[in-house]
Amino acid sequence: MPPATPASPPWQPGTKRIIQFILIALVVLLLYQARALLLPIVISMIVAYALEPIVRTLEKEARLSRLLALTLVYLIIIGALVAIPVGTIPQIVNQFRTFLDNLPDYLLAIGDFLSRPHVVAGIEIPLDELQVEQIYANISSNLIDIIQSVGRPSFALFGNVASITLSAFGWILVVLFISFYLVKDHRQLFRSAVNLVPPAHQGDLYRLAYELNHLWNDFFRARLILCVIVGFITFVIATIIELPNALALAVIAGIGEFIPNIGPTLASLPAMLVAIFQYQASWLGAATGPFWFPLIILFIYAMIQQVENTFLVPRIMGHSLNLHPMIVFIAALAGASVAGILGLLLAAPVLASARLVFIYVYRKLNDLPPFPEGARFDSPAAANAPAGSGEESVAESTMGHRS
Repeated sequence: MPPATPASPPWQPGTKRIIQFILIALVVLLLYQARALLLPIVISMIVAYALEPIVRTLEKEARLSRLLALTLVYLIIIGALVAIPVGTIPQIVNQFRTFLDNLPDYLLAIGDFLSRPHVVAGIEIPLDELQVEQIYANISSNLIDIIQSVGRPSFALFGNVASITLSAFGWILVVLFISFYLVKDHRQLFRSAVNLVPPAHQGDLYRLAYELNHLWNDFFRARLILCVIVGFITFVIATIIELPNALALAVIAGIGEFIPNIGPTLASLPAMLVAIFQYQASWLGAATGPFWFPLIILFIYAMIQQVENTFLVPRIMGHSLNLHPMIVFIAALAGASVAGILGLLLAAPVLASARLVFIYVYRKLNDLPPFPEGARFDSPAAANAPAGSGEESVAESTMGHRS
């Protein structure tokens, strides 16, 4: 046994701050050096979060052990991946690339249309005198830069996956491996993380995790279901009317479900562009012409959204994120510029999560109860409501609105 020695004196506040700064700097440096691993880790966390309720349901309803239920789910996933036709992903990628390559020509053609006068129902509309094409030219050039700067890196990533190289196969295995253990041991991992926090603050961490879980559960899992349903319906209808790039348009329609309020509207724009400039490739477009065909496509998209909002959303969606459409749009652009398709998909829930954490920090800085009793914490009204005030019920009712 080592000889008994007196306890070392506690560190001074200045020493603690220096050590904390050094540790934070080392963590940031480590994340930067291992940045290539961040994307598969994030994807693994998303996969694990999506599969957790399935495993829990099998564990409860089928009375299987957690390990057996998890193994069964992953065997089904691997079987589905093996059963997917090899040419499906490259076909989607090629359709996206074709659309991106044709996009400048589409926008230039629209600009040329706006630069000439046109006669509609015997009435001449002097678009050339209104100088609409000058405004449109500035908007379209910026739009091309944004779409291509966001789209090409993302589709290049999917293109690498689609090539079925050994590296891509290895990353798929990494994602499956990490997500398997995240689902299997997430409770132990979370408790270990909580134990790193001083005991006085562990209750706050549990409550914050509870609120974040509700937020992501309401958004992510419900949106994933809507994404699959809307994408499938769009693909079936586009295939029936022989609209070009049906797979790519279906993927865009599904992705649009992850952008609240404005996503479905944005998803209809590529379909209308295809309908305008490739109408002859569709039997319906050849019969109706370049003017009526895009209007029919817009009507079809509107009907899909109407059916979704009437029958699917009330049964699938939970609480909304209560984010303004403009804020969602800006967050989607920022997320897409940072992380491509993945950033576009997760921009809204990440922004809502950041708001939730900000409200917690704001209340702690102002010596307010961090979690107003009886109010959903992700409501903006909860940020300024002192404990026991009537604003708490307002916050609760605000978050109670269905999407």
